[in-house]
This record gives sequence, C-alpha cells and structure tokens, in this order.
Amino acid sequence: MDLFTPERPEWTVDDACIALGQSESTIYRYFRSLVAAGLIFSARPGCYLLGPGIVHYDRQLRISDPLLRAAEPTFAELSCEYQGPGMIFISRIYRDHVMTMHEHRLGVTPFPEGTFARGRLAPLFCGPPAFAILAFLEVRAVRAMFQKTSGDDTEWLEIKRRMRTIRALGYAASIDDTDPGFLIVSVPLKHDDGGIAGSLSLSLPSSSDNTALIATIGSRLVESAAQMGCRATASAS
Repeated sequence: MDLFTPERPEWTVDDACIALGQSESTIYRYFRSLVAAGLIFSARPGCYLLGPGIVHYDRQLRISDPLLRAAEPTFAELSCEYQGPGMIFISRIYRDHVMTMHEHRLGVTPFPEGTFARGRLAPLFCGPPAFAILAFLEVRAVRAMFQKTSGDDTEWLEIKRRMRTIRALGYAASIDDTDPGFLIVSVPLKHDDGGIAGSLSLSLPSSSDNTALIATIGSRLVESAAQMGCRATASAS
C-alpha cells in the first residue's frame, strides 16, 4: 500500500515487482488480495489505483473511534470562538511520523493545506502536534524514536529541553515554523489511565500579538482536551 502516493498514484504489477524486489507471482497475489478488499482497483487494464474500500474504512474509523466522536462537540465550540480562517485538528503518531486523523476548517475563507493536512505524514520531531505527544511520553521511549533519525546528541539535548518546557506549560506552540504565516498550538489528548492518545491543535494566521494569543489558546485547548477525554471515556464504556 505504501507504493501508492500522490506523486505516483498508479502502479502496474511489473513496476511493483521492480520497486519491491519481489517475484511477479508474489505481487499478483498481493494485488489480488488488495483488490478483493477494495483497497485498490484496476483503473485500466494492468494499472491500479487506491480503491473505494479505503473510503469505507475511513467512515468506519470516524464513527467507531471514541476520540474522534468526542471531538465533534469540541470542534463546534471552538468554531464559535475562533472564526477563522484556521483549522482545528487531531493528530496521532503513525509509524515514524505524526499524522492528522481528523480536521475541521474554520470560517469560509480558504485555509491552505499545510504540513499537518489530514492524512499527510509529517516529521515526528517537528511541530507542536508531534511535541504535544512526545513531551508526555516516557523519555526513554522518545529517545528510542529519536535514535531512528539521523539526529545527534546536541539535537537530542535540545529536544529534551523543549519537552520539559512543554510539560511545564501544558501545551506546545510555534510561529512561522512548519508553515510560514501561521501559528499552531497543540495539547496532549490523554486516556483516562494517563496514557497519551494523540494531540489536539488549533492553527491560525499569526498576528502582531502572538504571545498573548498563544497563551489564551493554550489554556482553552487544555480545557477542551480534558472535556474530550471525559466524553471519549463515557462513549467507550
């Protein structure tokens, strides 16, 4: 499935054999299984694209995930308070990246698709949505993730310093970092046992008074995240 990207959405069996270093019979078997599940389909003879089954499973995710269900009232409340343009979104760690699972655009003015657009893989050690999760995990677990990157000891010390600051504040924030012209504020989303489920973020155009705005948003998102956690727990029970 990782073969299918926006840069290359269409694949043949022969091309997949070369890319994966597998035999033709193995790739045919893979493709038949994916076609049967609706995850890919033949757009024209011998050429395959991502299939409609993904949309089906996407809907299943939206209606079955307690956290995503709990987000709807929160998104509605925040939409009334922040008119936009902007975006509210929930992120989770996926493989060695952070990925937005659910998003809501604020206002009627178009808001650009940035680093954290839904479904886009963003670097794990980059931006508030990721650091709002990482800062509240065990340091040794974060260290293990960091060791998979090409970062050095100096970078690791800076990451630890940043995580300490985030834990003290309760939220992560950046201005003109991953997406120039915008600020992002993120808070951790916690399970009732204290584990980290993901992060809740709000992105808005940066302003002349970013410091005050970030502090206000941070406090509001901490409150919203707590409410979401309570709703998710009640929904799952």
